[in-house]
Amino acid sequence: MTIADDPQAFAPVQTWLPPWGLSTCIRAVLYRSTQGMTLPESQRWGHYPVTPLISINLLFDGSCELADIGHARYEDAPRQGLPSFTVSGPQTWPRSILYGPEVQGAMILFYPDAFSALTGMVVASRVDQVLDAREVLSGSLLNACLRLSPMRTGDAVIDMPGFFDDLLPLWLRCSASVQPNANSHWPHSFQPWVRALALRAAVTGWGSSLRQSERRIKQWSGWSMRRLQVSARGEAVFFAVMEALNDERLDWTQIALDHGFSDQSHFIRETRRLTGFSPEVMRHGVLHEEAFWSYRAWAKLAGL
Repeated sequence: MTIADDPQAFAPVQTWLPPWGLSTCIRAVLYRSTQGMTLPESQRWGHYPVTPLISINLLFDGSCELADIGHARYEDAPRQGLPSFTVSGPQTWPRSILYGPEVQGAMILFYPDAFSALTGMVVASRVDQVLDAREVLSGSLLNACLRLSPMRTGDAVIDMPGFFDDLLPLWLRCSASVQPNANSHWPHSFQPWVRALALRAAVTGWGSSLRQSERRIKQWSGWSMRRLQVSARGEAVFFAVMEALNDERLDWTQIALDHGFSDQSHFIRETRRLTGFSPEVMRHGVLHEEAFWSYRAWAKLAGL
């Protein structure tokens, strides 16, 4: 069964790719609304993978609670309420959020080195944190985010082109410190950005040893190069799975071999580390469960 064939009525999702001038700053923007829907609590969860990206999260309507990490079952984990306007640092654990009965919100996903250049935030100190955005953002960037609210504009959807227009001059003033990653088209991998980060680390400052380069990479992204490469491979596997689902030719063993896993057990373990779920649970969730909306949105951005 392909995603298009699934009878499940999913909540409306919109996605945006950044204009060319912001392609080294923003990876993508996701928007979802469950207004007017009646969802059981099991489908009011949102599941999010391990990611090196930093996100600005705006909840225009409704409420949400973040499940604590490190618990065998996300449903049983203690939860903490989140503000409606947050910044999430790079996440080394998959996270789950329980949303209220009706919500409307957006996620703006930034490359971590770009976000640091924009805000001055020390990325390495914010790994696995979710912060009140007003403690992190200020000035023109804060105002640009706040203007996205549909309640402010009176429109049914957010004004993302207007946000990009507001952000572009801010980014142009500080983008010289970030290595271009040649993302003229949205890639099916983090690899262009990872390669650009490694090159920048190798040629920046005094000393070019491997250890010094690794320190710079961790300072700019919050992650080691090895962890970044694992995340890039995980994303590439996800896109391969989605393409196979659309073509109705899914073969777990072949996908594991094609992406360099030693065996299928290795593939399953890494999928669990990155998403919190086995490959088969992920497959079922993407096809049938509202809670996996972010994965469907990511596949949509890649044209799958």
